[in-house]
Amino acid sequence: MKIFNIPINRFRLIFTLGLMSASAVGLFILKTILTHNLALWGINWNLFLAWIPIFIVIWLENKVKINALQKWEVLSVSLLWLLFFPNSPYIITDLVHLRSLSGNTYWHYQIMIFTYAFVSLACGLLSLYWIQKVWTHVFSLNWSNLFTLGTIALSGFGIFLGRVERFNSWDFFFHPFTLMKYIFHSIKNPTAILMTFEFSIFIGLAYWMFYSLIHLKEE
Repeated sequence: MKIFNIPINRFRLIFTLGLMSASAVGLFILKTILTHNLALWGINWNLFLAWIPIFIVIWLENKVKINALQKWEVLSVSLLWLLFFPNSPYIITDLVHLRSLSGNTYWHYQIMIFTYAFVSLACGLLSLYWIQKVWTHVFSLNWSNLFTLGTIALSGFGIFLGRVERFNSWDFFFHPFTLMKYIFHSIKNPTAILMTFEFSIFIGLAYWMFYSLIHLKEE
């Protein structure tokens, strides 16, 4: 059974992520009512960006199933997916805003940002799992594993570019030379190296746990 050309089990996952996203937005609305300001409004945009990898991989899977794409086209769409993937774990860095908060709304901010970060990370891990399956089908298991490891490493660096250097996914298209200049200079940047390493390890372990839970079988 399928809903909107999506298998029912996958639709349930997407629907659950949608409910969690709605709860995050609900917490933001409540925060706005309590504080009478729109502080952290940008976190909603970040949540939207975190969903884009899901949309891309669903479209890619449907095309691959009907053999509508050649290998180079699958690779091209995968690279587009890769540009947006770091937005999913990126919201974790929004926890930095907690350091400037205090008072009665502190705990509300804490659970609100955590909810955004959790659902965004879940979107990213789910899309990574699905695109890994696409690569296994189209290319091979070895290429699929290599792409997954590369994605995890590059996403750590992407988070640095977004949080510290303030670049966005679309800067790859609109400011490519400026972006490449910053990437080149970041190679020797201790902060870039540390953030890339730490976030890559975190995302890798999170995905390993996610992957293990999906394949968990009761004895």
